[in-house]
Amino acid sequence: MAENKKDYNPDFSENTYNYYPDFDSLEIEEVVETATVMEVAETEEKQAPAQKAPEQEEKRTKKSPLFAVLCAVLCVAIVACSALSVFSINNYLNSSKEEDVPVQSNNSGYNLYTTLVPKYKTTKYPTGIPQELIKAYSVNNDVVGWLYIPGTNVNTPIVQSDDNNYYLRYNFYGSNTNYGTAYADYRCKKNTLSANTVIYGHNMPSGTHFYDVHRYEDIEWYKQHPIITYTTLNGSYTFLVYTAFYSTGTVKYNGGYYFNYIYPNMGPVSMKGYIEQIDQRAIYTTAVDLKPTDRIITLSTCTHSLDSACGMDIDGRLVVVGRLLRAGENIDVDTSKAKSNPNYRRPQIWYDKKGKTNPYAKSVTWQPSQK
Repeated sequence: MAENKKDYNPDFSENTYNYYPDFDSLEIEEVVETATVMEVAETEEKQAPAQKAPEQEEKRTKKSPLFAVLCAVLCVAIVACSALSVFSINNYLNSSKEEDVPVQSNNSGYNLYTTLVPKYKTTKYPTGIPQELIKAYSVNNDVVGWLYIPGTNVNTPIVQSDDNNYYLRYNFYGSNTNYGTAYADYRCKKNTLSANTVIYGHNMPSGTHFYDVHRYEDIEWYKQHPIITYTTLNGSYTFLVYTAFYSTGTVKYNGGYYFNYIYPNMGPVSMKGYIEQIDQRAIYTTAVDLKPTDRIITLSTCTHSLDSACGMDIDGRLVVVGRLLRAGENIDVDTSKAKSNPNYRRPQIWYDKKGKTNPYAKSVTWQPSQK
């Protein structure tokens, strides 16, 4: 993966996939709990002999005053430790820096950034910044937007760095973490929409971050959540979900071809070819149409659905594409018209593992451009 945007090849050579954010390379560290004093004592008691020799009983009786003192000291220590633990836990729960708060409800509108405390009293804000972004921007001026999908736990500020690597491993507050932060591709426009606004996020098993994005592989989930809203530094926008599809960041699992859906600056001619590629891969079709002149939003996260189907790790992605609401268009979507597509295009490895012929094998390999 390129560590510097200067290493990025805008001509999209055969090594383009190396620049794709490698979410699956991150391993989530497990928390190992330390045994408490009480647990150690109980363990030692269980391991001790069932009966003691008479002389041992006599010694224990003679030392009983000292033993009582030691017990008293131990009790005081336990009480002190318990009080300190409660204090620490309360601080932990009240801290606005903790990203992975347990999920409460998919329909609660809950988001873990509501307790943000402005960090910079003298922050210089971009002209025209929406009120909703002021607090988040004061804490981290890498903020370029806020993503919200009604009825889900996707309700988060979006940041942007000068590469696609930094926020894979850093949280919103600049602390190193494998959970990362939802962020826009570094080539996307900072103050408004690109032709293709690309946003990445981790699919966390805890239900946070982009976990609810990966659920768009289910048509029933789409029917309940057909709208995406995105607020940039110069305004708020509504997108209608067009479809979702699978992809892979590894060329060798796709017949040597990388489907470069993360290019932000496609022109109308390129977009026309891109729509054809999306339609081949669409897990389902919807009542929403898409034209080459439309602006789109692309949400990308890792998925293991294809890994299970192929019996191996193929570096899979679940991608959701939304189309910007047009002027005068109604926000209501007739989701009853959505239909599953049983023959959607998968990565080549899927056909190989299933012993099937890829009906799209001779399809022209599309490459994006600004034309």
